[in-house]
Parts: sequence; structure tokens; C-alpha cells
Amino acid sequence: MENKQQVYICHRNGYAVVKASGENILTYLQGQMTQDVKLMSSGQAIYAAVLNHQSKAITDFYVLPTRGDEVMFVCPAALAVTLVERLRSFALGYQLRIGVVSSFKVISLQGQGVNDYLQAAGLPVPSQASLAVAHSADIAVMRLPEAADDGVWCMLPAASMSSALLANTDEQDIITRRIIKGVPSFGVDWDEKIHPLNANLIERNGVSFDKGCYVGQEVTSRMHWRGGIKKKLYRVSLMREGFDGEGVVLPIPILTTVKVGELTSVADSKDGLFGIALLPISVVDAATPLKLEDGTEVKVLGICE
Repeated sequence: MENKQQVYICHRNGYAVVKASGENILTYLQGQMTQDVKLMSSGQAIYAAVLNHQSKAITDFYVLPTRGDEVMFVCPAALAVTLVERLRSFALGYQLRIGVVSSFKVISLQGQGVNDYLQAAGLPVPSQASLAVAHSADIAVMRLPEAADDGVWCMLPAASMSSALLANTDEQDIITRRIIKGVPSFGVDWDEKIHPLNANLIERNGVSFDKGCYVGQEVTSRMHWRGGIKKKLYRVSLMREGFDGEGVVLPIPILTTVKVGELTSVADSKDGLFGIALLPISVVDAATPLKLEDGTEVKVLGICE
């Protein structure tokens, strides 16, 4: 199929599909994840995380209803089995089916012409709302501009793939574009060592503070209401001639006169060198000059959302 407006198509092998179903599945999930499942509908997905009792993140994910009493999770592939085990661990008294669906693919389509491309390919087109969802048979398309001004993720069985979904770019290219845009990734820019609220779960609309109890809720709520959020993830640029980010071992310390944060991701582009950094809110608010250990200037461009 002709790609008149450049739409980047990438098979996101770094992500996997998990499905969960059963009577009262939403009631069960309401007590397991950070975001309110009532915000989810047939046309709307949500972003959330599951935590342990110490409020440490196990993984983040997108979750959307499919049909009947079934929901679909899209999560980092390396943590899909861990997510299944975590969701099963508190399911005593529920008749649920939870498992990784290895036959499904996650395909990212990124670029301004994505809606026209979906229509020409006969694929469902979600609304422009963030994480809006459209379904067709066993295909789900979710609005997710991870690496461009517009974009979607398409989840479908590999056997249902048409030639319109053949990849024209690799996963590293999409990762580079994601970093430049300032979209954090779990397992790269944050993990279980960083509380989710310090990793912008609020800014990314991944947590509710009035939905009621869930595993890890107590510490999370206390941090929010008592001013315990001290750090955030920020989009940054790096300003030094000759520094291109090649061969660096991440994370890299970020300094004022002492270490205050870390550069967690870095990517080069024709417009400069960009990255994602975990920094104290107080340092950013004070516009304190920042640098790497080799003197490279670090400029904060904005908070990651």
C-alpha cells in the first residue's frame, strides 16, 4: 500500500499482550492497579501500574476492554509473565483467566498521516483523544503518539496482519524518537527503585487518588497528600560540541556542584542531542545550572508527560 504521508511502522517486539477475563474482572482490577478502571470504556483505554505492598512498581501498562468480561493489557514484554503472576496472586475467590497472548503483535504507526493510512488499510480509526480506542473484529487500535505528533498502537493476531502493517522502520528508531519527544519507558527511565509518583505517574494520568484502596495505595497517597514527591522525570537537551551520546553507559550522573540526578536516556537528532533525566523538582524550579561530569551542559526543556 502506498504510504503518501510518511507513516513510520514498527513491530514493537519490546511489548506484549496479556488478556484477563472472568466475572467481576473489573471489580478485581480496581483493587490491583493505580488508575480508576471506571475511566475505561469501549472507546477509551487507560494507563496505569501495579505495585507491591511497599508501593514499588512491578510494571506499567496500558489496559483496554475488548469484549464482554475481557480486558487487554499492553506491557513491556520482559515483564509480561511477571504481570500475569502478580495479577493472579491476589485472585483468591475470583474465577479469572489471565495469561500472555503470544499470538498477538503490537505494531506502532507514527506520523501525521496515520488516520488516512488506517482508513486506506481498512483498519479502525480511534478518535484523537489520548488513548482513545477503536475495535474491529479481533483488532484493537489505540491512540498513542509515542514518537511523533500523532500515532497509534495496533494490537492484533499475527495471523491477521496485512501487508499494510509491514515494518518500514526498526524498534531502535522508534525508541530514539520516543526519547527525543520525552516519553519515559519503564525499565529504562524508571523502575522499582523509583516511586511511581517520582516517575510522573500523575502527569501521565496513570493514578487516581479518589478511587479507593489498591495494593500499594497507602504509601502512594501519603506521598501525594503530604508533599513527598521530590523528583520528576524531565525532557532535557545536552549542549556540548563533540558529545553525541555514543558509547555512554546509562544512567549518567547530573551535577550542580554535587550529584543531584541522572540522565536515564539519550538520543541524537538533526535538531540536537536530547534525553530524559530524573531530577529534583527544587533544582529545576530554581533553574540551577546543570551539567554532566565531563562538563556537558544539561538544559531542562520541560516535564515528561
